[in-house]
Amino acid sequence: MPRVIVVDDHAVIRRGVQGILHAFPEWELCGEAEDGQEAIRLAETLKPEIIIMDVSMPGLNGLEATRIIRNILPNTKILLLTLHSSTELVRSAFRAGARGYVLKSDAEHELVRALNVLAGDGTYVSPGIDQDFAQRAILEESHPAN
Repeated sequence: MPRVIVVDDHAVIRRGVQGILHAFPEWELCGEAEDGQEAIRLAETLKPEIIIMDVSMPGLNGLEATRIIRNILPNTKILLLTLHSSTELVRSAFRAGARGYVLKSDAEHELVRALNVLAGDGTYVSPGIDQDFAQRAILEESHPAN
């Protein structure tokens, strides 16, 4: 059973993600954090398979926390959950080591699908993001230019 940590500075979002996951007993919610620093501490302690993380948080943001966690725990997969659909942010997310990018507006229908893709070692991008651009960003990260 894959273990998941939810990281968002808004408790209502954390509760919403928990509500979605509650209907899928194959996912074990093992912890939650409200900022990037707490996410790093929790990840080091719990060693989850997947972290669902907000991008925009006070202090250490989700991109910076993703970079640090992926260095410490390279097998932990990070799914960024955000309001932001900017192509540059998508590119930055995959450069930081994220394996998935889901818009909060798509989360109710796409979150579990995204988790399943990440658990199967794939990458996932919300349907609300330009898919051609996203695939290029993912490809750039997996085959960086020298």
